[in-house]
Amino acid sequence: MEGSRESARDVSRRLAYWYRAHKRVLPWRRTNDPYAIWLSEVMLQQTTVEVIAPRWERFLSRFPSVEALARAPEREILAEWSGLGYYARARNLHRAAKDVALAGAFPRTLEGLKALPGVGSYTAAAVGSICFGIPEPAVDGNVVRVFCRLHGLRLEAKAPATLARVRALARPLVPARNPGGHNQAVMELGALVCTPRAPRCGACPLRTLCRAAASGKPEGFPRRPRPATPKTIHLVAGIVERGKKILLVEDKTLVKGHVCVPLFPVRGGQRSANVLRRGWERVVRRSAISLEAVATLRHSVLERRYLISLFTFKEESPVPPLRRPLAALGSEQKIILLSPLQITRHAHGGLMLKVLAAWRAHRAVVRRRPKESGRGEQPR
Repeated sequence: MEGSRESARDVSRRLAYWYRAHKRVLPWRRTNDPYAIWLSEVMLQQTTVEVIAPRWERFLSRFPSVEALARAPEREILAEWSGLGYYARARNLHRAAKDVALAGAFPRTLEGLKALPGVGSYTAAAVGSICFGIPEPAVDGNVVRVFCRLHGLRLEAKAPATLARVRALARPLVPARNPGGHNQAVMELGALVCTPRAPRCGACPLRTLCRAAASGKPEGFPRRPRPATPKTIHLVAGIVERGKKILLVEDKTLVKGHVCVPLFPVRGGQRSANVLRRGWERVVRRSAISLEAVATLRHSVLERRYLISLFTFKEESPVPPLRRPLAALGSEQKIILLSPLQITRHAHGGLMLKVLAAWRAHRAVVRRRPKESGRGEQPR
C-alpha cells in the first residue's frame, strides 16, 4: 500500500464506513467521560469485552467518579476488582485517581495523561483521542496486527521496534475530526475481522489494499513470538471451618493483599499431606488431623502453572492470636475468619473461587455418603 495522503484518506474513509455499519454496542461507547473511558481501557487490558461489560458498569456503580475512587480504601477497590486479574492495574487506578482528584481534572495532553500511574502510550492515546480529540493513534495488539498485515510486515508483534513502526504508519491516517472514532474502528476491525487465526478477509474493508491478504497466508503476519516455557509449581492448601467461617490468610504467594486459604510449597519427593500438617502447625499453631483430599486444582498466572492439592481436615490445640510471625511464609501474616458470603466482600482471586467451588462439591458428596463408624482417611 502506498503511503500517499490520498491513500491515507482512502483507508480512513473505508474504516469509518465499516465501523458505522458493524461496530458493537458497548456501554462505554455511550459516553465521552474520561473517567469512564479510562476505566474501560484499563479493564480491557488482558481481559475480554464479554467479561468486562458487566464489571465496568458494576465498578462505576460502586465508584461513580474519579473522586469517589480516590477516596476509597485500596482493599475495597481490590475486592471490586477480584476475578479480573493483573491486580497492579487496580492499584495504579487508585494512585492515578488520587492524582486526578488532587489536580481537579484529567490532563488534556498526551504527556499529562502518560504521567499518571499505569498509563502508557496506548491508554493515553485512547483516552486522549476519544475524550479530548487528540489525533494520536492508539496502538494495541489488534492495531499491530491490522497494520502488519496491511503493509505485509513479518515483524515480531510485541517488539518495541514493531510498536514504533506501526505507530509511525498509523499516525498519518488519524483524522483531525473524530480521531477517537477512527482509533476504535481500527481496534474493532482487529477484534472482529482481522483476527489472529482465521481472519475474515472477505468481510474486510481494506482487503483490496492488504499485502498479507494478497499473499494468501495472512495468518503469518505479524510474526508470533515464541511462547514462554511454562513453570509448574506444586502447592498444598488446607480449607477448614471454625463454626460457620473459613480460616483464611493474607496471600503472600499469588497476589499480595488478597485473602486466600493457607498455601505451602511442595518440593520434589515431599508428600502433600505431610507438608500441610507441618505448615499448618507453624502458621496456625494447631495440628491438622483426619485429613481428607478434596481436589487437585490447576491455576495459571502468566507463565506459571500452579498445581494445588486441596485438603480439608479437623484441628487440635488453641486458637492462635490474630497476628503471629510465620516461619512458613517468611513474614507476618494476618489470619482471618470469614463466611463464604463475607469472602466476596474482600479482595480475592480466581484460585479462591476454585477452592470454594471444590470444597462445596466435596461437602455435597460427603453429605450423601452413608454414615460410617470406621477410622478417618489419612492421605499421604
